[in-house]
Amino acid sequence: MLPINKVILFKTGIGCFERQGKVDLKKKTIDLSFKRKVMNDLLATLSIATKNSLVTGISYEGSEIDLERALEDALIKIPPEDSFLNLLKQLVGSNITLTIAGEIIEGVILGIQRMKKGLDKAIINEPYLVLSEKGGTVKNLKISDLTGPNSKLSVSDEKMNKELKFFIEKMYTSRKKDMKSLTIFFEGEGEDEVTVTYLHEMPSWKVSYRLTFIEEDNFIQGWALIDNTLDEDWENIELSLVAGLPISFIYDLYTPNWIQRPTVARREKYDIEVTEYEEEMDNLMDMAKKSEEMAMPTTATTTPAPAQFGGAGAFRALAKQKSVYGAKDRANAEARLDSTKVEAKGEEAGDFFEYKIMVPVTVKRNQSSLVPILQAKITGNKMSVYNESVRADNPMLCCEIENDSGLTLEEGPVTVYEMSTFVGEAMLPFIRQGEKRRIPYSVDLGITVETKWKEKYVDIHKIQLGEDYLYSFNYYKKQCKYTVKNKSEEGREVIIEFPKEYGYELYDTDDNKPFEESKNFYRYKVKVDPKTQAKLLVKSRRVDKSTYYFQNVSKSDIDLWYKQKLITDAEYEFLLKIWELNNEKREVDNQINDLQNKKNSIINDQNRLRQNLRSIGTSRSEERLRNKYITKLDEQEVQLENIEAEIKELTKKSEDLELKINEEIRKRPVEV
Repeated sequence: MLPINKVILFKTGIGCFERQGKVDLKKKTIDLSFKRKVMNDLLATLSIATKNSLVTGISYEGSEIDLERALEDALIKIPPEDSFLNLLKQLVGSNITLTIAGEIIEGVILGIQRMKKGLDKAIINEPYLVLSEKGGTVKNLKISDLTGPNSKLSVSDEKMNKELKFFIEKMYTSRKKDMKSLTIFFEGEGEDEVTVTYLHEMPSWKVSYRLTFIEEDNFIQGWALIDNTLDEDWENIELSLVAGLPISFIYDLYTPNWIQRPTVARREKYDIEVTEYEEEMDNLMDMAKKSEEMAMPTTATTTPAPAQFGGAGAFRALAKQKSVYGAKDRANAEARLDSTKVEAKGEEAGDFFEYKIMVPVTVKRNQSSLVPILQAKITGNKMSVYNESVRADNPMLCCEIENDSGLTLEEGPVTVYEMSTFVGEAMLPFIRQGEKRRIPYSVDLGITVETKWKEKYVDIHKIQLGEDYLYSFNYYKKQCKYTVKNKSEEGREVIIEFPKEYGYELYDTDDNKPFEESKNFYRYKVKVDPKTQAKLLVKSRRVDKSTYYFQNVSKSDIDLWYKQKLITDAEYEFLLKIWELNNEKREVDNQINDLQNKKNSIINDQNRLRQNLRSIGTSRSEERLRNKYITKLDEQEVQLENIEAEIKELTKKSEDLELKINEEIRKRPVEV
């Protein structure tokens, strides 16, 4: 098996492995074995490089081994009991070479014979091997003599020897179901150097940091955590760690892909008769003309210089430039930094960043390792940052770092020290070269912050006349008053993060502007003297928009907007005109409604009178009542005719007013 000499680990749970070694081309093959779960990755990514030979093929063991099926046609099948005797039985007719007590015997196995023998007053059948030697002599050899410590048996028959090897191989692979073999075939002579490269899944590598403040200097140290989950050691390998997120997936190439094909019924008879049709002359002429027409032609990533990181003493030289501040603490902090020798360099690798470990790395099988990848001075400032959603009462102590280390900083936990004192932990996000991040690592108990929120809905502040509608705009206002109290003995500067909300904007910011903003926050700086407090008022508002038909605006609203100078003289006259026309139309519609109600009342009364007429008899008194009802019905009919005429006239007037309103709206110039 070629040894592993290079490993590249990625953050997305994949590893690139390179195996390299010398191959004796007389053997024509090299064998590799892998866990079954990595075979899909292997088949998708395997590549081979040679110098003096050619790869003629690659074979690999199937996904599932059915031992009975695999040995179904095998000439040799050795059961677990009486294995040697059964092997000899299956070698009958084969040439073998025996070594018994130093004597070499060659011949062909003729069979196994049992001979009776007395043993302790008992008779046993002892097995003998019947062998025909080269000279034709037939020998009987005790099987027990063939199994002695100095006895040997080799199969000279090439075919049976292959069958024996096949049986042993299948038995081995069936015992080790999780491991699959792969064989590479070569064509060439002598010796060659072969490199095999492939990808397969691995645990994502991790990183942790130590951030140390020594007076005004900041130092960062990074350690990569790697896991060797293979069943073999990594001995003095070349190791690289890649930061970034390349896409990787598993595609099943290993399992046989059986496609269910459709079954089509075979035809037993075709219902076809031999028939001839004579072509018409007109059709033949048309086809010839079309053929002539068809035959006629027609017109018609730079790579920056890698950052080199020094080893012991590099940070001590920087730190000595500062004045003495707690000599023992400072010495301890420097010792911790200088005790780690970092031999790694970082460089851009396309869209990714690669940490190359410059010394050989050894990681035993199923073990993990910490590898130093970074040790550098880094620009940073300590500050307090308040965010109400993070902690309501106190800001967080943060270190704002600028990544000028020369490396891309991968995401990972960071332990923070001031001199040699632990002060907190944090999560370092993914930071490219030149980017800045604020890293919170502790609660600032020397500062307290109180917040007081106030909300208010403000009346209409703007009126806009559109083509068909009137729009009114209201403000919904929010404000927050921050009271920052400094309980410490030194002046402090606190950064306040005010949350952004969709649809809201800041206002009244002439004397109070944020010094920066992020995707979700506006940031303000508040300076607080020792044992005092300071205040910050931040105002934001959103606009609520309402839509009205011109006809639905009241005269009181029109007068109020005009008085508040929310509409111009022309807009006032237009709205007033629409209101007057609409008010007139509303009065007409009310008259129509009253007439319709009166009409319905008369009709109901007529229905009552007609119902009464049906029940009146023929007496004289009833005759007078009948005449009275008939007279009233005649009078009501006249009333109905007059009402219908009046409704028709008023309906026409209402329609004319509607047209006039629409005409007034259409002819008004609209500013774009």
